[in-house]
Amino acid sequence: MRTLGILLARLVGWAWFLVAGVGGLMLLIHQGPWPITNGWFAMFSGISACPLTGSLLRKRGAAIPGYVQFVAALLIMVAGRIAVVVVLHRPFLPQRSG
Repeated sequence: MRTLGILLARLVGWAWFLVAGVGGLMLLIHQGPWPITNGWFAMFSGISACPLTGSLLRKRGAAIPGYVQFVAALLIMVAGRIAVVVVLHRPFLPQRSG
């Protein structure tokens, strides 16, 4: 059961990295680096959630638990949404157009 939990956590971490990290990078490439809300927060959130980041940190002697990586990724994403509210004066949650 523990192995299944670890596998699921790694899959979620990689999915977060692919969606947020790569998506944020693509947004930066497509729209440019300014304003600061253009994809930086998503990219760094994805990088912090990536299991490879945790492995590289462990090799350097800094053992970061997986839940700390998840909380850091979540806080970075929330900080990005707050920056959108403050800088771009848009709502915290995206509105559906319809």
